[in-house]
Amino acid sequence: MPLMWRKLQRGSGARHHLGPLQHRPSERTPAPGEARDARRPLGGAREAALAALGIAAAALALAGCGGGEARAPNPLRALDERRAIEVIRRAMVQEGARPVLGREIDLASGGKVRIDVGVQSRSYGVVYVTEEDAQALGAAIPPPNGRDEKLRIVRGGPDGTIRIVLLYQQNYLYDDLVGESHERTTITAERELTRDVQDFITYARTQKFQ
Repeated sequence: MPLMWRKLQRGSGARHHLGPLQHRPSERTPAPGEARDARRPLGGAREAALAALGIAAAALALAGCGGGEARAPNPLRALDERRAIEVIRRAMVQEGARPVLGREIDLASGGKVRIDVGVQSRSYGVVYVTEEDAQALGAAIPPPNGRDEKLRIVRGGPDGTIRIVLLYQQNYLYDDLVGESHERTTITAERELTRDVQDFITYARTQKFQ
């Protein structure tokens, strides 16, 4: 069963490498009359092969030296709020929850926040925290979670009965380049957002959030 804390439980399986099987070529004992003559062309071929390998190695070394400076990483941007809310609503539907319009609530820690997408007949929802939201709320919300940390859940409403998951915009980045230059596509960012929403819905059900 996928849980939101599965980010902290990523195992690292050991990999086993099998070396290639090496076959020794069969050898025959040359006849007395042909021993000296047979070794000469073999030795010449070996010397030619070694010379060719040396030339190839030198060419590769020269190519490596002339590679120039390393390419700078692609500039990144975050999923905009409108697109993120669409992804959040779709993720809820895929998880069997019914998304509803959000509302503004008071946080138990102080300040106000608007729930972007709520869940029908449930006291929990999702807030997509933009950079502007984070600056305005300041210390009223926790700092963004890292990629391998648990999602941030805060309380709000009367007596803190409403649970809210904070999904920080800065965690859903993509580059705007095309083709093979892509390092992180919009599809990757949207999949990560979808996964986090569904993890929260699963966790809320498991913990029996009202």
